[in-house]
Amino acid sequence: MIPIYEPSFFGREREYVSDCVDKVWVSSQGEYVTSLESALADYHSVKHGVVTSNCTTALHLALLAVGVGPGDEVLCPDLTFIAPANMIKLTGAEPVLVDIDPVTLTIDPLLAEKKISNRTKAIIIVHQFGHAADMDPIMKLAAAHDLKVIEDNAESIGASYKGRMLGTIGDVATFSFFGNKIITTGEGGGLITNDEQINARARMLRDHGMNPNRRYEHLDLGFNYRMTNLQAALGVAQVEKLDEILAIRQQQLESYESALSAIGKITTRKFANWCNPVHWLMTVHANDQKMRDYLITELANEGVECRPMVNPVHEAKHFVEHYDPAEFEHSIGVSRRSFHLPSGANLTAENIQYISEALEKVLNTYD
Repeated sequence: MIPIYEPSFFGREREYVSDCVDKVWVSSQGEYVTSLESALADYHSVKHGVVTSNCTTALHLALLAVGVGPGDEVLCPDLTFIAPANMIKLTGAEPVLVDIDPVTLTIDPLLAEKKISNRTKAIIIVHQFGHAADMDPIMKLAAAHDLKVIEDNAESIGASYKGRMLGTIGDVATFSFFGNKIITTGEGGGLITNDEQINARARMLRDHGMNPNRRYEHLDLGFNYRMTNLQAALGVAQVEKLDEILAIRQQQLESYESALSAIGKITTRKFANWCNPVHWLMTVHANDQKMRDYLITELANEGVECRPMVNPVHEAKHFVEHYDPAEFEHSIGVSRRSFHLPSGANLTAENIQYISEALEKVLNTYD
């Protein structure tokens, strides 16, 4: 079976992790934690980086650090992994879900504007599958309504919007370093910001709400959202090779596009001309859900693991009663008919050719 994704290690990961073990600095204090925070900030040319146990906890910290709390509303795309909406809810605020643009697969700025109320405090932008959200109108909205902007960049590290690197446009940005992301620490996440207050509050809340200048003096209700030195060691080595990893992934995208271009009945995702995307998962659109599900099943029989598109957030059992499905035409449509092909950086040209031929083969058996 060709897996949907597997982590790839190209550099000094083993050396750095062994160094942690040799020095017995394996928990949440150690030089690799601070090195990874600096590397993240330096890569994005921002002032502050904070690493966390995962992207979900980074989102929670980002929301709290910009002041989101009970009684507030936060705009969030309906088509995304559920973590952003869940974290909004856990702050005591209400997620206000917005349909997506069917090309970019990111939050639709025109629809977002219609959902702003006097309770709206922030917007979470998800740069979906390597593609930027349309940030100029989003930032214009934020300025007009005094909203904070959180960029969820879990899947799109290294991509840019009109020459500006994603994660550097809003007030704060979050990242995922899960095993299936562009770079990995196994589990893990982080946030970056130029705002000193956001940085300070996120750090304090990450470490049990403890005063950074006086141990065991607790300033607020906090959490243990720390990353271990072992995880950070992996991350440092990955960031060192990030540009090389992105180049490999770009070549993979081009190979897929070339191999799939002659196949009818399916389409690959499109990219807006104002976006310089990165490649995370190879996204394919079938005609409908029946075809999508058939292709996933039959490709598995050919030794190709595929992943269906995430479900719309509003369909989750704890959210479904609070939203009208009629508002999410594109979110539902894209979710039902789309899926992802294997996209690990270790894929060979032969793998991609085999996957493409297998896809064409099973398409020819579909009525």
